[in-house]
Amino acid sequence: MKYIVISLSVCLGLLQATSCKTSKTNKTVASSNTVVNPPNIAVPVVSEGSEYLYMYRWYVSEINGKAVTLADQAKAAHLIFSPGQVSTVAGSTGCNRLTGSFELMKDNAIKFSPLAVTKMACMNSGDVESNFLSALSKTSKWIIRNRELYFYEEDKLLVKFASVDAAVAKLEGNWELNYISGSRIAFDGLYPEKKPFIRFDLANSQINGNTSCNGFSSKYTINGNNIKFAPGISTMMACPGNGEKAFNEMLLKVNRYALSDDNALTFLMGDIAVMRFVRK
Repeated sequence: MKYIVISLSVCLGLLQATSCKTSKTNKTVASSNTVVNPPNIAVPVVSEGSEYLYMYRWYVSEINGKAVTLADQAKAAHLIFSPGQVSTVAGSTGCNRLTGSFELMKDNAIKFSPLAVTKMACMNSGDVESNFLSALSKTSKWIIRNRELYFYEEDKLLVKFASVDAAVAKLEGNWELNYISGSRIAFDGLYPEKKPFIRFDLANSQINGNTSCNGFSSKYTINGNNIKFAPGISTMMACPGNGEKAFNEMLLKVNRYALSDDNALTFLMGDIAVMRFVRK
């Protein structure tokens, strides 16, 4: 009876500032040793459908809470899912190719078969490959939210993926410049020793590369065949000639791209070709 009187007195005393709420949620009492809101984010209850799993290529952006960049890998780690009587998965570990099968079950459960992996040696991909393969062996649940794929072991987040359209995925790889418009100096005169190149980091919407003198990186946005590059960051070596300046200025003018085949990439300003690259 004393507890009731005290509760009512407190509510009446606060009535002018706020109403006295009596829901079960607001009556919850926790001891000083109780963690009311655990730091781990629970698995979302609702996921987008499995059709989204097959719609995109999925590039690894995070493993065990650590961001994964293209600099960490010989080749971008990714997965491609294909439905069928036996559903299959293929892709890259960041170094080696992988293939196998998987099964989707109720409540967004997923189970991978033992995966076949090639055995190439890669200098910069050891940690990404081993951590990725370990995570896949533990994965028991998948969720797609806002075009991002998440793999969980129970409620623990293991791997996060970014979705990439199949057409955009063709940009993966190293591209070396072999034409640039606007300069009165011949191409070989602009770049007598080293040609600029770019490499698409599809998981992070970024290109990395070299201007012919300095290493650089730049974020990009892409929508269909429209593409726009943000001002980049680069090393600060002094560079002879006008090659680097011509490259940087022209890259910021690009607003479209075209792949005439899998080995030729053209950057355009409107309908005018201003830069051409060949796959290396």
